Amino acid sequence: MTGTSVASLTELVGGRLVGDGRSKIVGLCDLRQAAPDRIGFVRHPRYQEMAAQTVAGALLAVEEFETSASLIVVEDVDVAYAKVAMHFHPLPLAREHRVHPSAFVHPEAQLEEPVEVGPNATVGRCKLGAGTAVKAGASVGDGAVLGRDCLIHPNATVAHDCVLGDRVILQPNAVVGSDGFGYAREGSTWHKVPQLGHVVCGDDVEVGSNAAVDRGTLGVTTIGARTKLDNLVHIAHNCTIGEDVVMAAGAMVAGSTSMGDRCVLAGQVGVSGHLKIASDCRFAGDTVVLRDVPEPGDYMGHPMMTKRQYLRLMRDQRRSVAD
Repeated sequence: MTGTSVASLTELVGGRLVGDGRSKIVGLCDLRQAAPDRIGFVRHPRYQEMAAQTVAGALLAVEEFETSASLIVVEDVDVAYAKVAMHFHPLPLAREHRVHPSAFVHPEAQLEEPVEVGPNATVGRCKLGAGTAVKAGASVGDGAVLGRDCLIHPNATVAHDCVLGDRVILQPNAVVGSDGFGYAREGSTWHKVPQLGHVVCGDDVEVGSNAAVDRGTLGVTTIGARTKLDNLVHIAHNCTIGEDVVMAAGAMVAGSTSMGDRCVLAGQVGVSGHLKIASDCRFAGDTVVLRDVPEPGDYMGHPMMTKRQYLRLMRDQRRSVAD
């Protein structure tokens, strides 16, 4: 393995090099398991003492300090680390056209080469952009359209007529386009309501393992560009989720709710249906949202309240107990 020079990595992350840029790096490491051909990172000054004794060939850091390793000084270590990690461990996209003999590909499917279709995968009468990889056991339904460089991990599903932009990632067992939870009650009988819409995901969306994005009852469920959904997230039918939204594991959004851009939902946040959520709202874990949220800010609790209200309530309760 020839490796990448420290100088090249510095250019990759837009950092400032302190030390020798000629040494070659072949991968990443933590400070305890370092090697001269590896690069580590120092996220916080409290780790500088450990980093000063490391044998790593290079370190990502936010400031200079004494160490034998070459330093790449950056504004944000996490962002720099992500870029370096992706450099050494690129996504397993299609680099050559390859369809496994056990896969089924509809004869009228439109595959923009190169495309990879893995063992026992199913590709219906759909469109796959160049670089897209459909891994083992995954399924892409009829009428679906996938952009370029999408990664559909094993056993994930893109249901019929759904649309994915470029560079969309579905983790194992994720489902985009499952039926919305629609039933009409007649006495003690529940009649299933056919879900006739679809899902549209923008560019650079990621859907975590065992997460589900339901298709619209008639219209569209929309996931905005660069939005990231963690494992076990559920987006119900006809929701509109904005761009650059992040939802941690177990978050759930009920049907026909509209959410703005850059919202953050921590783990197990529940959002009721038919609500409007402003952009730049942040919800702490286990928050239950039962009403519209017209103003950006930090929210928490059940029932939901602003962070300031919640902290005041906790303070008053502690005083009450103390008295």
